[in-house]
Amino acid sequence: FEVGPVFRAENSNTRRHLCEFTGLDLEMGITEHYDEVLGVTHRMFKHIFEGLEKRFPTELKAIRAQYHSEPAQITDEPCIIHWNDGLEMLREDGLEPGQFDDL
Repeated sequence: FEVGPVFRAENSNTRRHLCEFTGLDLEMGITEHYDEVLGVTHRMFKHIFEGLEKRFPTELKAIRAQYHSEPAQITDEPCIIHWNDGLEMLREDGLEPGQFDDL
């Protein structure tokens, strides 16, 4: 994992950029299936969000007093829906997306 600043360096005369954020990069080998990456990232985000709730309850209370939010509820296992299964679910619900339409 790598956490670091990311920005698009457009022309500007300021110290900041219009598109500037902190990014989280992950590099890993895939042994058997790309679902492995989904599992790793799912566990990572679960760890992050549960850790924030445990380590910073006072800060989160102050933030939530101004910006309403609830603690993240993250399942133990990721919910993985493969493309064709997702299309079938949409069709069962009465929608008719094309095979390559943007969902």
